[in-house]
Amino acid sequence: MILKIKKSFCIWAAVSVACMAAIFWFSAQSAEKSGELSGSFTRRIFADLFGMDSAGPVMNILEVLIRKAAHVWIYAVLSFCTAYSIRQITENKRRIFLISVCWCSLYAVTDELHQHFVPGRAAMWQDWLIDTAGALIGVCMAFFVMWLTKGRKKKFKFFTPRKY
Repeated sequence: MILKIKKSFCIWAAVSVACMAAIFWFSAQSAEKSGELSGSFTRRIFADLFGMDSAGPVMNILEVLIRKAAHVWIYAVLSFCTAYSIRQITENKRRIFLISVCWCSLYAVTDELHQHFVPGRAAMWQDWLIDTAGALIGVCMAFFVMWLTKGRKKKFKFFTPRKY
């Protein structure tokens, strides 16, 4: 039996793999390089745009918040893309939800284990929880977009065959 794979599955799966590669790349950076990246991003936004003290304690708190927001964001994107790729295989919402969240959460575990071996980095269960929360947000966003587009497909059919 030959399994026919939809083109849309391949596209969404490829974007998911690209997200996973980005996560791996960011996790492979040393603590110094990772801190420099998030620190420069935080300073650029808050110090340059809003004129805040770039060395103050508030800036340190903002940097941590930016780092954690990045965890949520990238795992939300990964989960969104994973949900859409799974949707090409099944329409069962429970399966889409469980597979997407479990897959992303499992990848978050492997990401934290990977960080354990990177100089200056550590595996933190708190980051795993934040990543899993991002995955939950992403799959909920995917379901919302699926719901929005489902209604549009029914409304805007260009050709409806008539029965005589």
